[in-house]
Amino acid sequence: MLLEKSRLISAEMARVKQFALDPVTGLPGGRMLHSRLQALLRKKRSQENGNAPFALLLLEIHPRARDGEQALAVIAGSAAFLDSLIGHLFTPCHLGSGIFGLLWEGLGEAQTMKMADLLLRWLKREGFAKSRIGIRSCLSGEPAAAAGEFLGQAWDALRIARKRGPFALCSYQAVSSRNAHPLCPPPAKVFVELHKLWHDSERFALLLLHADHAGGDTIVWPDTLAAPLVPINAHEAFVYLKGADRQAAESWGRDFQARATAAKVSFSLGIALFPDHGFKKAETAGNCRKALLHTGFFGPGSMTVFDGVSLNISGDIYYNEGDLARAAKEYRLGLQLDPANINLLNSMAVTLAQMNLYRKAIPLFQQALALEPGNFMALYNLGFAYLATGEEGKAMENFEKALAEQDDNFDLLLQLGKLYCKAGRFADAVGVLRRGEQVGPGGVRDISHGAVHRFLGEAYKGLGENSRAMSCLQKAARHNPRDAAALSMLGELFFQERQGDEIALALCRQAVELDDDDWRHWSRLATVLAGRGEYDEALRALRKALTLDARNSRLFVQFGALYEQRGKVALAANMYSKVLRFEPRCREAADRLAALRKA
Repeated sequence: MLLEKSRLISAEMARVKQFALDPVTGLPGGRMLHSRLQALLRKKRSQENGNAPFALLLLEIHPRARDGEQALAVIAGSAAFLDSLIGHLFTPCHLGSGIFGLLWEGLGEAQTMKMADLLLRWLKREGFAKSRIGIRSCLSGEPAAAAGEFLGQAWDALRIARKRGPFALCSYQAVSSRNAHPLCPPPAKVFVELHKLWHDSERFALLLLHADHAGGDTIVWPDTLAAPLVPINAHEAFVYLKGADRQAAESWGRDFQARATAAKVSFSLGIALFPDHGFKKAETAGNCRKALLHTGFFGPGSMTVFDGVSLNISGDIYYNEGDLARAAKEYRLGLQLDPANINLLNSMAVTLAQMNLYRKAIPLFQQALALEPGNFMALYNLGFAYLATGEEGKAMENFEKALAEQDDNFDLLLQLGKLYCKAGRFADAVGVLRRGEQVGPGGVRDISHGAVHRFLGEAYKGLGENSRAMSCLQKAARHNPRDAAALSMLGELFFQERQGDEIALALCRQAVELDDDDWRHWSRLATVLAGRGEYDEALRALRKALTLDARNSRLFVQFGALYEQRGKVALAANMYSKVLRFEPRCREAADRLAALRKA
């Protein structure tokens, strides 16, 4: 009876699992996400176990594919990558068509935005074509919304993110509460009053007074300011100084703060001048706000005049919100005021790179390095820009310079190790990758270490240390079971080390099923097939490899070696001759051709 009950329960659980899991990715589907979201919102309403914040993220990944079948394969691979990247922290759910839902518990808005930006950077560096994220955070003091409404607001944020660039994000909170935004313009009635004051002025200063620690109390502004005052709200006001220059404005501000301190009140001031680098009068109020945000870095009772750093800070606010276009505008204006500011040059260049405008970003990184040749961030980011444009030699050169400045950046060590592998510098690759393994990434440990182990496996394989290579590649495959490169190399090594031909063939076949656009996977499959005597299939695999890289000398040599194995000496010689026509220095082809002629 118990055995029969066990079978019935197992069958029912299998049906439940089949119902809950997405057939393409093997991840939980939309029903599971909706159920978990409802549970979190119910918990929030009942105030059980506190009221911790959480966030819903909708991540959209665009598969670069030639047909529907390949698109499904790319989506499945993306799911495996995503699950390996953050699955140990938060379980991703696939909603269909490459859109994933993530529920992140215990993270506030700022932490969520930071993690989301990090996730987009990883996806970009893994070669994804486009990826956007829409975020709906549920903060601690916020009343719980209905699940459908909550999910709809995340979709609204994703739609806005799509308009912001190929790798962009958007938070529903940021766009729905614009009045609470730190750069929100003052009410229209304030602009009307300011316009009355400045409409016929050729020169003036505008000061934004902010009462520190005012709380909910309304400030009673003194009548002895000796300057027109335009209140904004209960604790902020503009002061207009006609004809004032910077010196006069700062003098007025210091005098005002001294009198306020005597009355045991603290004020922070942001100052903007007109004329100033082509800014319009109407932009002066906004410049005051940016100067006041800049003042916040120096603590209460401070005073700052609007400058390039103020624009760097306002640009950072937009960048952190995922609004790259507005961030770029702020950085560009900042460079007009302060063209030699290294932080502004870096910020502007990074933003352009995030928008895939690498050719515009590279000269800005170069300008920063001309001012400060050892600037780590400029060297690091310039290396990634060159990597994105296919200039791997220049990328490696800048990464090496960056490494000399700072040797504990995980991403730098990983990318440099990857480039060393590609260049055949396997001993150098082992050095930096072992260092990367010790340093470890923050927040994305599993997938990052999977990548480290994959490239370590490739480096040890290149050095002929097959046992170590297999150990590293097995670790990489455990981190990400759909890592086609790790599976392909592991299959080839299993065959070389006589660890099982069937397993080797299965691994190589799985690699080309997961990623059939990499000639190396087809080449390794051909090696295993030829070793098993399956020459016709090996030739088909090599032909597929050649369609992907038509002038690859290694493939032609492999073709020739396969023809030799089959006793087709003339065809083998023809292949080696082809190689030498477009790559005369290919030593292996020359040696093999010479050996055939002697024979």
